[in-house]
Amino acid sequence: MSRPRNRPFFSEGDPSGAIYQVESGCIRLQKMTEGGRRCVLSFCYPGDVFGLGTHGPEQVDAEAACASRVSRLGHLGLQRMLQSEPTRAMKVIDAAYGGQEPGSEHVVMISFAPAEQKLAWFLASLGQRLGQSVGGELLVDLPMMRADIADHLGMTFETVSREMTKLRDLKIIDLLGLRKFKIQRAAVLQSLALTGSLATSRHVPSPSSLAFSPRMPAPRTFDLAAASAG
Repeated sequence: MSRPRNRPFFSEGDPSGAIYQVESGCIRLQKMTEGGRRCVLSFCYPGDVFGLGTHGPEQVDAEAACASRVSRLGHLGLQRMLQSEPTRAMKVIDAAYGGQEPGSEHVVMISFAPAEQKLAWFLASLGQRLGQSVGGELLVDLPMMRADIADHLGMTFETVSREMTKLRDLKIIDLLGLRKFKIQRAAVLQSLALTGSLATSRHVPSPSSLAFSPRMPAPRTFDLAAASAG
C-alpha cells in the first residue's frame, strides 16, 4: 500500500484488526481534539509495526508524513501466523500495540520540558533511529514537516523553527534544507535532550554510539510482506 504525503492509511473509526509495517517513508499516528487541533502521538519509521490499540483505528488516524509505503497483514493472515509461528506472531502483535515505542518519555517531555529540550530530545531520537555516520557526524533525513514536529511536541511551528535556528547557530546541528540535517555535536545535543543543559559529561554517548536506540529496533525486525504473501 502506498500513499502520498498527508493521505491516510486508515482513519479513526475504520474497521480494525489489520497490522501494518512501514516499508519506506514515515507514518504519523494522530488524533484531532474537540477544538480541532491536531496532536501527533508518534511517528513510525521503516521497520516499525502499528495498527492495534492506541496505534490502530480504534483511537488514531494513520497518515503518510511523506510519500510512504506499508505492508498490511489482515486478520486471516494474522491467524495463520498465530497457528504457524505463535511466538513471532505475539511479538508482532505487541509491536503493533506500540510495544517498541518509549511513549512515557514523550508524555513527560511535552508536559514538563522547555522548548529547547523538547526539540533536542526529538532530534537526538531521530538521529539515533535514522542517522548515518559520516566523518564523525550524523546525517539525518527529516521525513516529516516542521508542522508535524510542532504538533508532536506541543509547540508552534514558529517555535520549532526558532529553536532549530538556535541549535544551528550554536553549531550543534547544521540545517541542510528543510528535509535533512546534520548532528555536528552529538554529545551536546544528547546532554540538552537528557538534562536540559548544554554541559556534557563522560556519560553522554559519543557520535559513533548514536546508531539505534535500544528502544527503537532496527528495520526488518519483522517482515509482514513475507507473511502476507505466505
